[in-house]
Amino acid sequence: MTSPSKDSPVLSLPQGAPAPVDPLRAMLSSLIHETIEREFTQFVGAQRFERTPDRREVRNGFRRRQFSTRVGQLELRIPRDRAGRFQPSLFARYQRSEQALVLALQEMYLQGVSTRKVTTILETLCGTSVSASEVSALVRRLDGDLEVWRTRPLTAKSYPYLVVDAHVERVRREGQVRSTAVLWVIGVGADGYREHLGVWLNPTETDLGWRRVFEQLLQRGLSGVQYVVSDDHAGLVEAIHRFFPEALHQRCQVHYMRNALDHVSSDATRDEVKQGLHNVWSAPSLDEAAVRVATLVTRWQATLPALATWLESSIAETLTMFALQDPVARHRLRSTNGIEHDHMAVRRRTTVIRVFPNEASFLRLGSALAMERNEKWLAKRYVAALENVLIPKIPKLAA
Repeated sequence: MTSPSKDSPVLSLPQGAPAPVDPLRAMLSSLIHETIEREFTQFVGAQRFERTPDRREVRNGFRRRQFSTRVGQLELRIPRDRAGRFQPSLFARYQRSEQALVLALQEMYLQGVSTRKVTTILETLCGTSVSASEVSALVRRLDGDLEVWRTRPLTAKSYPYLVVDAHVERVRREGQVRSTAVLWVIGVGADGYREHLGVWLNPTETDLGWRRVFEQLLQRGLSGVQYVVSDDHAGLVEAIHRFFPEALHQRCQVHYMRNALDHVSSDATRDEVKQGLHNVWSAPSLDEAAVRVATLVTRWQATLPALATWLESSIAETLTMFALQDPVARHRLRSTNGIEHDHMAVRRRTTVIRVFPNEASFLRLGSALAMERNEKWLAKRYVAALENVLIPKIPKLAA
């Protein structure tokens, strides 16, 4: 038996919280159980409760076995025969080829529709036949679990903070490979824990797409939103104001920095702009930030007039964070970096898959990765608990 990987930590859950379901671990457990049951049926010579002259042994319940893998520890129920002679051959094969088997499962997990290749690999590793229809059935069960997660109620607590962002993937739709927007929403609950609230696909990032996302979240019971972080995509900002009119909007400082650097070309000037903006955002108060903004505008009016004008008209959108009383929350909720990390995790898989064969295949990957992140995030609060704490309205910068 292999030892647990350092990448599969044991997580402590908040008291009373239900144990999260790891879809990859659940799928691996289901596949192993089905494989062992098929081998045991061949060993016994008869199906369960079947009377046949070919029967060689009698079933005698189950024994439990812990099985450590790279996707976590599995609790297996191994069928027993009366003489106690049955030993699944899968374990020895799995120990020699664990990584290859996990990779094969991941391929099935990520691609969903490509079952023939996975079937061949599993047959080689497990020494038993697994039909494409069985793999497809397993994927359908997984998709059902992921759909339950994507539509779960959000009524157990309020979510004062939202972090919202999108990125683009290549997905085959309508017979062609098309760029497709992936829409993400992270909620930070009043208890201080963060979680992905869902994953959505839309042909492009539009106002209508984000309206559909926010409508679904509200229908699932999302409440208490007071502060939303996003980039300045016009359709997204419009949808935020439409569905959360009382919420403060923080423009992502990372996106803003990229926009600012588009106004300059030389490396020296880019470094100056970076230093100047970081100096504004690190100010101890909004008043001090306003003073530093005025200094930058004055300094750049002669040398970088376009940047100075743009900065004067837009930088207030990045200073909403000063409304947050908790310095940790102020630091962590000034950009969409939390979602950007997950974008990178998706793209590591995308470089292998290159093009997703359909929308369902990406939703499977995106939902599973989001569920895994939620499980890890249960180990530690993201910001201080916010029960009964209202965020004050932030005053606008003086003109």
